[in-house]
Amino acid sequence: KLVEQDQIFALVNGLGTPTHLQVVDYLLERGVPDLFVATGAIEWVKDPAARPNIFGSLTNYVAEGVILGQYIAENFAGQKLGLMRQNDDFGGDGIDGIRRGVGDALAIVGEETHEAVDADLNAQVDRLKAAGADVIAIWATPRQFSTAIKHARLDLDWDVPFVLSTVSANEFSIGLSGPEVIEGTVSLTYIRQAYETGDPGVAKHAEIISQYAGIESPNFLTLYGQYVGELVEEALIIAGKDLTREGLIKAVESIKDFQCSVCLFPATMSSTDHDPTQSAFLERVESGRWVRFGGPISYEGILPGDLTAADLKK
Repeated sequence: KLVEQDQIFALVNGLGTPTHLQVVDYLLERGVPDLFVATGAIEWVKDPAARPNIFGSLTNYVAEGVILGQYIAENFAGQKLGLMRQNDDFGGDGIDGIRRGVGDALAIVGEETHEAVDADLNAQVDRLKAAGADVIAIWATPRQFSTAIKHARLDLDWDVPFVLSTVSANEFSIGLSGPEVIEGTVSLTYIRQAYETGDPGVAKHAEIISQYAGIESPNFLTLYGQYVGELVEEALIIAGKDLTREGLIKAVESIKDFQCSVCLFPATMSSTDHDPTQSAFLERVESGRWVRFGGPISYEGILPGDLTAADLKK
């Protein structure tokens, strides 16, 4: 309907790995710019020559997994690792990255999968506890992650550390899990937190969403939306008034060292790199807030299919 009836010029921020996989080739065949997809699957960014119309927006899941896997290797070496993932490319990419980042530093004692519609992950947690896992890496949405960590903490009295995908590293997971339950959980981020109101970009963001969206409580998702919106604006400015689909794609590929107002790192793309966000900070939950720690970690210029822990630059 959007393409054939509404005749859209471009699509921005299509949501979800399994859902967008259903339309990605359709959009390519029709030459529709497919900008800043709201999923970190490597499918969108692994081969720009094959899909020149599509661009990512998140840290891609493989890179995210490599970074978090390296953290696990450095902090839990010699222990036992349990893996949990959604049974699709979202979970598969992330856990692939975890395995690359961990290498042989830990023994993997189980990999538990779940479907997006599963009510809870209790059985998966039970099996990893029985297998003797000392730490768990999990790729799940906030609701399902919250069932896993609450079952471990509240039902099993098990304080196993959780390392979590950025998809669930937000205020919603804290609210669903409970601040005390989720305390210490580790993930990563490339965007500032909504509570950083002393930052001019975050303060301005709060004004914008209050005025134009009627939202009085900014959160990670509203900040992410601002990031994507600013990328689109920058691309349109570069493309100029004589706008064509081909010109817009070239404009996005021309974005270099663009610093969005709420981002921690600049965005750069090219004809061979459609992955704008290639740096991150580790973060963990402290007293009900996601708090960054350590230095910046970058994999700038490395295609996700080739990325290993040795490529990470701190």
